[in-house]
Amino acid sequence: MKERLKSVVLAALLVLTLVLARQIWLAPPPTGNKLIAVADTKFTDAVIGRMMPAAMVVNFGDGAHTKTVQLKNLWPFYRNILKQNFDGKEKVQWEKMAYKDYLKCHDKPSVVFEVAKGTYSDLFKDVYNLHDLKGEIAAIYFSESEGVIFETEEGAMKPDFAVNLSDINKYIRSLEREDNPSYSSLWERYGIQRAVYISDEKPVFESDVVYENDLTNMKSAYKNDLLRRLLKAGIDDLHEIGEEDSTLYVWGQRTVRLYNNGLLDYKDQTEAAKEVMDPAGAVERAFEFVAKNTGTIDDVYLEKLEPITANGGRGYRVVMNHSEKGLPVFPVKGEKIDAIVVELFNNQVKRMTYLYRNKAEEESANTLVEGMAFADVVAMHPEIFGAKEDGYDQLLKPLRRVSLCYLDDGREEKKALVPGYYVLYGERVYLFDALSGAYVGGDRS
Repeated sequence: MKERLKSVVLAALLVLTLVLARQIWLAPPPTGNKLIAVADTKFTDAVIGRMMPAAMVVNFGDGAHTKTVQLKNLWPFYRNILKQNFDGKEKVQWEKMAYKDYLKCHDKPSVVFEVAKGTYSDLFKDVYNLHDLKGEIAAIYFSESEGVIFETEEGAMKPDFAVNLSDINKYIRSLEREDNPSYSSLWERYGIQRAVYISDEKPVFESDVVYENDLTNMKSAYKNDLLRRLLKAGIDDLHEIGEEDSTLYVWGQRTVRLYNNGLLDYKDQTEAAKEVMDPAGAVERAFEFVAKNTGTIDDVYLEKLEPITANGGRGYRVVMNHSEKGLPVFPVKGEKIDAIVVELFNNQVKRMTYLYRNKAEEESANTLVEGMAFADVVAMHPEIFGAKEDGYDQLLKPLRRVSLCYLDDGREEKKALVPGYYVLYGERVYLFDALSGAYVGGDRS
């Protein structure tokens, strides 16, 4: 009986071997973009958590509004609403609203999330199954009376099915009892038909957040470990080249240059198998690479994602920045205007620049400072916005977004962050010192 069972098993294995051999040797070779099949990449919760909107407008009704950037505990509730209502639907039909009707919806109790980064639009569509929604997403509106409305480049779009929401009015009523800064829209202020909100008061910032050059203060043991992880070799095996402003470390086709100003520049020239990438996969791979090799990814958020090409190949550039107190932090020294930039081709990180400036480990006194009103900043820069005499109803027509931020001027080893304004004006981005009104950088688009 045992001998018979062995014979059956051996016969089955022989058949299986012949079938597999036929598939391997006789199947036609893959061609084009099918060299390696595209995986159905899904964002992990950790990365989705870093894809938050820039701010949330709260409409109390009767022309009263406020705005907050503290979204970590707020956005997950609304993110689940999108997942529950749109994920799994094969096709969604969208109804375009008259924009004036959409503006009237802001007079009802509601919350509106501003999607400030343009490339988030495609990522949001991937995550929440919104591929049928045309145009770049600018904002997402939620209310118990209207359901969900998306503001896009094509206008205000509403799904063809009802989205029944609850607990939103309860949250808004609880917020009314707090002392919130007052905001108003361009439509209410200047008659410009756009739901862009500006503070009616001078903004208040915490002024004692200090950033420092981490590379200068990095212990040798940690720096050696950093190089080992990036270059895949021990420190004694690396070729070290000292230069005036930096030190270059070489191992085969990989290099790391550590600049005196705190900038790390990693490059990988090794060949990789051709592999099809999608946006989700690029973001996942970039965050994984940064976390695994630097270990410093706390308070880092996804700034933007953009397609790139090099030597005929297509890839992605993933940009990340730090956040403090819920506000983005933008480096403004020289041409370096983002903290972390990762470039990927064939699912391989070919380059990463990482500006090692992080919050200094010291006690904060929570000192508050008052910034300039945005209208006063606009009046200071006729070369950008036009002459004040033309009227704000004309000057601010191209305004698409204005947000508070922090600016990191890294010309000193250790320096407090500067309160700032992030302004998307037409297709250009400008950064202003919120205390002095000075222009400090921009044109990031």
